[in-house]
Amino acid sequence: MIATGFSRINLKHALYLSAIICICFTSSNSYARTTLKICHEASNFPSYIYQQENQAKGLLTDIIKTAAENAKVTVQFDAKPWNRCQKDVKAGNSHALFAMIKTPQRDKEYAFPDYKNGHLWTAIYPVFIEQTSTFSLTDYLPNKGLGAPLGYVVWQELNQRNWLSPFQYDPELGLKMVAQGKLDGYVVERLIGLHLLYANQLSDVIKPSKERLLDTVWYLPFNKHFYKQNPHLVHQIWQEIDSAREQLKNKYNKP
Repeated sequence: MIATGFSRINLKHALYLSAIICICFTSSNSYARTTLKICHEASNFPSYIYQQENQAKGLLTDIIKTAAENAKVTVQFDAKPWNRCQKDVKAGNSHALFAMIKTPQRDKEYAFPDYKNGHLWTAIYPVFIEQTSTFSLTDYLPNKGLGAPLGYVVWQELNQRNWLSPFQYDPELGLKMVAQGKLDGYVVERLIGLHLLYANQLSDVIKPSKERLLDTVWYLPFNKHFYKQNPHLVHQIWQEIDSAREQLKNKYNKP
């Protein structure tokens, strides 16, 4: 009788401990959050993306942070050269990257939303030219050529048209080359270009062309394998991006 009673006490104690362990395990898992590693261009492009005290700042990062918070995931931003970001996401070293224009080739390599909703921002790309110059897509004949950020869709567009300068410049230096007459023009997103003109005191020397090379939208595409493993999570993030974008338009005072 004593042995039997002792066994019953041990059994109850064991069951009690098991219940406590299960509760703790369940609780810890319920509060665990997925961490997404998201790559972006290392160069500073205010007000969209820039580094401040080794932290990613700007409109696009705010949109992604807000969307991630609403989707209850954690975001780790990783700044690298744009071509390296693309390789990292395709290889699975990062989960996603921004800001990317969707093309048929990229659609094969990354997971994009299959609708316009879920995009980060609508971007326009004029040609930044000297104040006294004009630019026409139909009449332009290269002299010194045009510049654009390497690896970008606008760079590829210029390359296909044989309009590229033989020299490669980042946006800040490229705009300075336009001011010095060493480039016919430089193609970069309008708000980024205007900010760089102001920061480098070139606003009175260079202007954006009225005719634009490209109007497009920017996306946050994901690694294909990660998307197949987590389709609901990815679609939730894209949906939250729509809400965050509209919310932050007012904060950043953008049209």
